[in-house]
Amino acid sequence: MPARNALEIKEKIISIFKSKGPSLPVHVAKETDLSILFASAFLSELIAEKKLKISSMKVGNSPLYFLSGQEPMLENFSEYLKGKEKEAFNTLKEKKFMKDSETEPPIRVALREIKDFAIPFKVEGEIYWKYLTVSD
Repeated sequence: MPARNALEIKEKIISIFKSKGPSLPVHVAKETDLSILFASAFLSELIAEKKLKISSMKVGNSPLYFLSGQEPMLENFSEYLKGKEKEAFNTLKEKKFMKDSETEPPIRVALREIKDFAIPFKVEGEIYWKYLTVSD
């Protein structure tokens, strides 16, 4: 594949994210008329070039890809969280802040798993969690 063509494909992929927000490789493949394998390869290159980010959350077996600044749009995919992760997500979204030592152990573990939504910080040696959209 010529270098120019690869650049055009990357630009097309970036434009897809600008217009549609976070997406899965299968959606990028469909929009670009590429196989999922090639679309995933281009997504990996864009991650390496720091033009895209990748979520820790999975939809099926696939992570979501997104542009910097689109993190709040990941909320649209929170329905794919399961069990305690979903419970931790809902509680943190409602409360905005949670003190780690005051949460039940299963929720404490779940907060560590939902990295896209739960941002840890320390105050006087104590771990707290803030919801993604809460400003510093």
